[in-house]
Amino acid sequence: MRQLFTWRFVAAIAALAGLALALNVVLVDDDELTAVIEPEIPDRRIDLIASVQSAQVSEDFSIGADGLTTGYIDFVLDEQRVMRAAPGTAGEMACDRLAVADQCVVLVDLLGEAVIWFAVLPKAPRETVELPPILDLEGGYAVFENGWQIPYPPVIERRCDGEDIVSFSDFLRRFGPGSTSVVDLETQQVVEVRCAGTGVQEEVPVTTVGPIFVPVGPPTSVPATTVPG
Repeated sequence: MRQLFTWRFVAAIAALAGLALALNVVLVDDDELTAVIEPEIPDRRIDLIASVQSAQVSEDFSIGADGLTTGYIDFVLDEQRVMRAAPGTAGEMACDRLAVADQCVVLVDLLGEAVIWFAVLPKAPRETVELPPILDLEGGYAVFENGWQIPYPPVIERRCDGEDIVSFSDFLRRFGPGSTSVVDLETQQVVEVRCAGTGVQEEVPVTTVGPIFVPVGPPTSVPATTVPG
């Protein structure tokens, strides 16, 4: 009987099977790599936003590549409030003036009284902090592109250098990407959104001039001078 399968034929089939297996492994690895490069952004409902008066850290404090703290950090918010983030807390640090009073703002996700996540950002003018664009408004919260969720008032001011904006949804559709969101520290709500390139309206400081007091020391005795007669 004539031989149907030669050793060359079998080798070719084996080579094709090996190639298919290798491609499958590559595809699986690509999927896993994509998952590593583009991780899912966690939702962070912000429970507290406050200016930081000072911060005290342990000698081993740091935020690792995994986003978790080593050691602890105590945020002094005022004379009566000190908030501690324990080791292993998720955190983000984006303010390099934490050693200076009232120059940074901390945003916190709490579980009861425990800090489960925090972010430190630079403080903006007029007792505010500036955040990235808002994606949507859901259930009384403004949802940001980084996953943060912060309450907002009935009306959010919209500023776009003279542009006519009929509604907040109109703002999101036309000017949302690249915009700046402003959170008021007193109300801890999103109170304003600005189009990209729109400047900050600075408050004009009021200078009060009062009486000027020059300290005067004790009288100085002047030695008598004798004039020859």
